[in-house]
Parts: sequence; C-alpha cells; structure tokens
Amino acid sequence: MRKFFLVFTLVLFVSVSTNAQAGKMSITPNVTLAIPLGDFGDGANMGFGATVAFMYRVIPQLDLTGSLGYLRWGYKNFDGSFSSIPLLFGARYYFTNGTVMPYAGAELGLHFASASIELPTYTLFGETYGGGTESSSDTDFGVGFGGGALIQVAPNFLLDATLQFNIIARSGSSSNYLSLEVGASFGIN
Repeated sequence: MRKFFLVFTLVLFVSVSTNAQAGKMSITPNVTLAIPLGDFGDGANMGFGATVAFMYRVIPQLDLTGSLGYLRWGYKNFDGSFSSIPLLFGARYYFTNGTVMPYAGAELGLHFASASIELPTYTLFGETYGGGTESSSDTDFGVGFGGGALIQVAPNFLLDATLQFNIIARSGSSSNYLSLEVGASFGIN
C-alpha cells in the first residue's frame, strides 16, 4: 500500500508539467483522508486511500461526476481492517467562475466493503485454540455530500480540494466518515 501511495504521489507531482486545464471533461486523481465518525469512529482508526473522479461539464456551473476509489481503516481494539471500494455518481454546482471556484456536491452509489479480523490464539493445557482470520464482504448503499474548491495554482494546473460527509448504509447500522480529498484536475478533451 505504501508503494501505491508513493507512485500515486509521484504521478500527481509529475503531472504538474502536463496540460491540466479543465475543459468539458476532466479527470481528478485524489489522495483521501477518511475520518470515521460516531459508532464507526469508536471502533476504527483514521482511514486513508485514493480516488479518481471523472467530471463532465453540462453547463458552466454544473458537472456530472463519477468516482471510484479505495479506502482502508484499521480497528482500534483488535487486529484487522475495514475497507471500501466506493463507486459513486453525482453532481457538483460551482458558485463562481475564476481562479477559485467554490462548489457544493452530492454523490450516491455503492460501497463494496470488506472487513477482516485476526483471531487471537490461546493455549490451554498444552492445546492451542483460535487463530486465523475471519473476513466478510458486502455491497452497501452510500451517499455523500459536501463542498470544496477548484483552485488555479498555475496556468495549466488546477488543484481540487473536497470536504465531504459520507454514509455507508450497512444492514442495521451505518458507517459515517468525513473525507478530505486533495488532487489535481486534468482536462481530457
């Protein structure tokens, strides 16, 4: 996972020299910090991941969006992890045009989630019990809403920063988290 983040970061910084001017269509790779909230925050540590968002400009103030990512959280009280592959679709509304373009957005879609825990090993009277890994996976509905800004850092480089509240609706409960995403927006048309 560390190699993935290293390669992703290198690609992000090397891309500064390429044409990143947003056009009718754009793509935005992001690094993501995922802060668990509520009951989810009681049992999970801060999460990390990456997403790639695709934007299609419908009118000057509105983009339709699609995103795919990978997020992972560790557990606080035992060994294991919870991960999600979100596949989300939505829209962004830009309040102004210029070098700083603040926006509000909403997304909904699916989270392909998996959880695993390392079972402890116990030895009693010379016999060993337990051990191994328990895992499960599920597909859950998700929704997110928030805002951010596209910031023109250089003539051909747009920075995209988003803060979003997310809900993964699991059977009988939900896993809520706050995501902070930062990336570069590249025009692809």
